[in-house]
Amino acid sequence: MDIYGENKTIIEALQPNVTVISGQKAILTCIFDSINQDLSLLSSHQLIWIRQSHASYDADLILAHNQDLLISDDRLNIQRNHIDYTLTIIDVKIDDEGIYICEVNTQPPTKAIIYLNVQDHAK
Repeated sequence: MDIYGENKTIIEALQPNVTVISGQKAILTCIFDSINQDLSLLSSHQLIWIRQSHASYDADLILAHNQDLLISDDRLNIQRNHIDYTLTIIDVKIDDEGIYICEVNTQPPTKAIIYLNVQDHAK
């Protein structure tokens, strides 16, 4: 909250909806509030990328913590700097379609949601 008691946006999706054709590259980016220096690379705040599960019985998949990938997938790349946090997926597949979340470990956690829509290149 700011000094006026209003909630401030800490992190938000650069594009909340990203559409790519299968086989192309998808770039999912969350940007930080330029006034909020708490998310600088030197801060203690932790950032994660999550792939939300399609099914309610499956757990969400944590893809990355800060700049470290937590899954073994050569198609993924993570970049973090003082203004944004980006997940890049090369050679996107239809199965990659879904909801991706970048989250900051504030109290309560702050999230930005991006929906990746993948179109079949045959269409």
